[in-house]
Amino acid sequence: MAESYFPDSAPALSARLDAYLAALAERLAAAPFAPAVTVLALGGGYGRGEGGIFRATPDAEPTLYNDLEFYLVVQPRAADPARAWAAAEAHRGETAVGIEVEFKVLAAPALAAAAPSMFYCDLVAGHRFVWGDAAFLPGLAPRLGDPTRIPAHEATRLLFNRGAGLFYAQCALARGDSRVHDGFVERNHAKCRLALADAVLALNGRHHGSCRERAARLAGPLGRVPPGWAQLRDWHREGVEFKLHPRHRHPEAAALGAAQAQLATAWREVFLWAEGLRLGRTFPDATAYATASGRLLPEFSAARNVLLHLRDRLRRGGALPGWTDYPRAALQRCLGPLLANDDAGRRLAAGLLGCAPETAALESAFRRWWVHYN
Repeated sequence: MAESYFPDSAPALSARLDAYLAALAERLAAAPFAPAVTVLALGGGYGRGEGGIFRATPDAEPTLYNDLEFYLVVQPRAADPARAWAAAEAHRGETAVGIEVEFKVLAAPALAAAAPSMFYCDLVAGHRFVWGDAAFLPGLAPRLGDPTRIPAHEATRLLFNRGAGLFYAQCALARGDSRVHDGFVERNHAKCRLALADAVLALNGRHHGSCRERAARLAGPLGRVPPGWAQLRDWHREGVEFKLHPRHRHPEAAALGAAQAQLATAWREVFLWAEGLRLGRTFPDATAYATASGRLLPEFSAARNVLLHLRDRLRRGGALPGWTDYPRAALQRCLGPLLANDDAGRRLAAGLLGCAPETAALESAFRRWWVHYN
């Protein structure tokens, strides 16, 4: 497990996090549901010893940058009080450390029986123990920590989420809002540069929780790589550097727009290549993928998908098209056309999302469902 929060020395920030984790453990131990807690662990970059240290200028004092991601594993009977406690602690934590704090509450039996995924592989392989049974998560590693068991649709999900980040960056640039100037666009570009090669590693059974280890693995031979592989490896190095040492360079909007267009093109190429491998089909362009027949996510039960769509219609006032497919499939279909950033792509995506083809409407409609199915 991680011995430090950062790849570099930052004594003041380390002491701040140490004090916060100690106080958090004390409050959890005093909670009424504590006997039903299996473990509390810090995951994410800071839990793996790869947290970002941000400096607004080269001479500025270092600050925390990434979110703090906690995983609270409990017995099912404690799920509701644990969620209430976590919600209160998330707000309290943001005040204490100055960055967003998230808690994911997981049921211990469900986690022990979970299918392999990139998420679980990262969690069991790299985290910082906070309170509870220190042996629980490492004990899951032989099964959940094996990168060769990660299914191909996990790479699809990674690319989908980073493509969504590109789409939000595209909307920010189109609208010229505050996200152009506060580092949002730069951050999403960096995440995409990292993810394009990471998805290729996952498809080759070479994923690892450490971004530095993934960078090292890119130097070795891989059985399957997409076109433009040399560029993707170079971008990955840039993405690792941003993750560990995030900086906002604040380039002009024109430069951000050029980078956006280049990344959007690369994203479409890698996504369609990866989906072709996973589904055993050829998708010559984003339109062909968006209009392809059949289910895009056959890994998920058709019967359960119908129930999810029915729930969305009853509780959320609507549902995405394709009731026998997992709802995220409809979002995957429209993302390529959205990132094409042309009238035809916007009209196609608007038809799938059931909204007007203007930027604000498309962003709102996409985000409405993305928050549930990312």
